[in-house]
Amino acid sequence: MISKVFEELVLTDCLPSPSGVGMQILQLTQGDDFSTAEIGMAISADSALTGRLLRLANSAESGSVEPITTVGEATIRLGIRTVRNVALGLSLISTNRQGACTAFDYDRYWSLSLGRAVAAQQLSRHLRIGVPAEMYILGLLADIGSLALASVHPESYAELLTFADYDGPEGLLREEESRFEINHIDVGVCMLAEWGLPPTFGEAARRFEGLDFAAQGTKLSSVEALIKAADIIARLCLGDSSKRTNAPSERAARYRTLRASCSLDNELFDRIADSIAKEWREWGQLLHIPTQAPFGFENLANGTEETSAEGVLNEKQSSNMEKAAQIQALKPVPGISGLHVLVVENNPAAAKLIEGHLAHVGHRVTVVTRGDDALRVVLEENPALVISSLETPGLDGLALCRAVRQISTGRKTYFLLLSDRTDEAADVQAFEAGVDDFLVQPFNPLVLVARLQAAVRCHATSVLLAAQENKLVKHNARLQILMRKLRSAALTDPLTGLPNRRYAMKRLGQAWETSVRSGRQMSVIMMDIDFFKQVNDRFGHQVGDVVLRETSIQLQEVCREEEDVCRMGGEEFLVICPGSGSEAAMACAERIRVAVEANVVRWKGVECSVTISLGVASREPSMTQDDDLIKAADDSVFIAKKSGRNKTVIAEINSPRRESA
Repeated sequence: MISKVFEELVLTDCLPSPSGVGMQILQLTQGDDFSTAEIGMAISADSALTGRLLRLANSAESGSVEPITTVGEATIRLGIRTVRNVALGLSLISTNRQGACTAFDYDRYWSLSLGRAVAAQQLSRHLRIGVPAEMYILGLLADIGSLALASVHPESYAELLTFADYDGPEGLLREEESRFEINHIDVGVCMLAEWGLPPTFGEAARRFEGLDFAAQGTKLSSVEALIKAADIIARLCLGDSSKRTNAPSERAARYRTLRASCSLDNELFDRIADSIAKEWREWGQLLHIPTQAPFGFENLANGTEETSAEGVLNEKQSSNMEKAAQIQALKPVPGISGLHVLVVENNPAAAKLIEGHLAHVGHRVTVVTRGDDALRVVLEENPALVISSLETPGLDGLALCRAVRQISTGRKTYFLLLSDRTDEAADVQAFEAGVDDFLVQPFNPLVLVARLQAAVRCHATSVLLAAQENKLVKHNARLQILMRKLRSAALTDPLTGLPNRRYAMKRLGQAWETSVRSGRQMSVIMMDIDFFKQVNDRFGHQVGDVVLRETSIQLQEVCREEEDVCRMGGEEFLVICPGSGSEAAMACAERIRVAVEANVVRWKGVECSVTISLGVASREPSMTQDDDLIKAADDSVFIAKKSGRNKTVIAEINSPRRESA
């Protein structure tokens, strides 16, 4: 079920995705035939990503004598898979910094994720749990499912965060499942698997939120415990948005509990936590992610924490989602004429002239002097228009244009090239590189402003098309959810929540065909609740309904994950056991019988217990269709009832039946 819902989320094309370089890395590494050189070339195409990767590599390998200065060295030191995972994770940040969900605090999300990443890396290095660079990426992406739901369902998720009445993390999960039929943890696990990250990443992402270091026996000794510890430290650095856990005494208690679960001595742990806060601040400056001033963790543990003027996030900013949504809604939408324009020009006088004229007509202008810096701005800020001189250091205008066109968002960017070349070959070369317009220098600034009207029209059309596409995507997502609920309702028993008879017969047919084709065994268990009519007559139908629900719960708890438990109607249930022979099915039936008999049903002062009669049948060569299997099991139920009830009878072909009580 979860995989089907996730597939529908993928089809919306709204899930968080890496940058163009990140996607190229992902595609390169889908198989096993990629090389170190190919990965290095792909990463090196993005200078900003290269710098961040080298910083992380040197941080992870802090004990090394020689610093890592190239992607190739990083690959040799860390391993090609680790470098691939690091590049993938870091490239996600630049393309997913903001979004359409008004109540989702994107800055806080990335700041917390970054703090978790830094903490996970440092704890990994000191505790020797996992690979430090990989733990950094796991910490960064551990909560990616929340960002995904905010991206795919921005309006519904904003409504959930703003108005839904839920209590704590478990309440949020239930609310998400109720609205979207999947929660953020399951979405995150599916995304990590989709990107080819190690299975241990998904397991840790699934389990870390539910860990509690205050519980007896919980120690900081596993990957999921490491991520939980990193999450706690990151929240302490950032300032937990919950009033219940943001009081100094509560913060100190949480930190002391965490520290006690670790094998390191308190003084060393305090130094590590202080180092994490400092490095989180440095990474925030590098990635342009808001962070807070560090404080002393030893003081926190001792209850003498001092918060600087820029310390913990203001409570109104960090916790009041409703006000955040209102503030966001009140921000004026910039007019189409007020485009964000990136000017790439290493001549200061020319840059100042262009900036002045563009600002005068209402455009917001960013000026850089190097082509590689321009590419970073395109990745992080996605300007609507790029005006670049042909001759720029780092990347020239043509190389910059080609790189921009490799980025998914860059394909919509209007690119105007400035050059002093007047030959036709220069025009051809420019348009083959992907420019939208070409202007020969020197030029009249008024002509430049006039030429930009084409960019304004293109941007207006792009905004309109994006809005229409977004509307269609939202409509399609709502239809998919509705269709999924209708399909689920058609195949689900509303009283017990178990699959109904229609589902059971369809699943039985599939299991039968698989068994016949593969030669594997299969069995079914039919069962009836004994004297169920007397329960209804004596206690009423409401108690009868409670008995049915309680019995279904017992069946689900006893049966294995691969076995299908269904309600056939009335007091009759069916368990389909693919891959099980008669002995295994008999053992399962006996577990069910004992569990139901031992269960006491309590409801509004009424206490009662019931028993069941079960029939087991396994596929035999003489059987020609799945109906034969059902009939054999049904006949065995009849025999069990005739011989005293609360029994399991197994159907045997051409031999006397065996009974078990």
